[in-house]
Amino acid sequence: MNFIINDILMLAIGLLLLVAGIKDIRRKQISRSFLVALALVCLAAVLLRKEFDIFDGICGLVIGFGAIGLSIASREQLGRGDGIVIAIIGLVLGGRRCLAAVSVAAFIMCLAAIIILLLKRGNRHTKVAFLPALFVGYMLCLV
Repeated sequence: MNFIINDILMLAIGLLLLVAGIKDIRRKQISRSFLVALALVCLAAVLLRKEFDIFDGICGLVIGFGAIGLSIASREQLGRGDGIVIAIIGLVLGGRRCLAAVSVAAFIMCLAAIIILLLKRGNRHTKVAFLPALFVGYMLCLV
C-alpha cells in the first residue's frame, strides 16, 4: 500500500513541476505558494517511504543548496527559485538521482541555448526557463 501512495506522490511532484515549468516559461518566476505545495508533497513522500536513507536525502539537499549558492554568486543567472526547487526535489530523489536530474536539465538547457543563438532568437543575455528542463530530468530519473 505504501508503494502505491509513494508512486502517486512522486507523480504528483512531477505534475507540480510540469505546471511550474509552464508558469516559468510565461512569467520567468516561481511563486511561493508553489514552493510550499511542492515542499509539502515532497515531505509527505519522504515520510511515507520505507527505504529512505537520510544521508542520501541530505546529499540531495546539498546539491540544491549549491544551486542556491550559484544563484547568489552569479547574480540570479540561475534563479534562486530554481535552486530551492532543486533542493526540495533533491530531498526526495537523493544525491545521485538529483544530480542526474540536474545534469539532464543542464544538458537540455545547453541545447536550447544553442538553438536560440543559431536561430538568432536571442543573445547570451536571454533568460530561458529552467523548470521545464528540470521536469524532464525528474521524469527520466523516475523511469
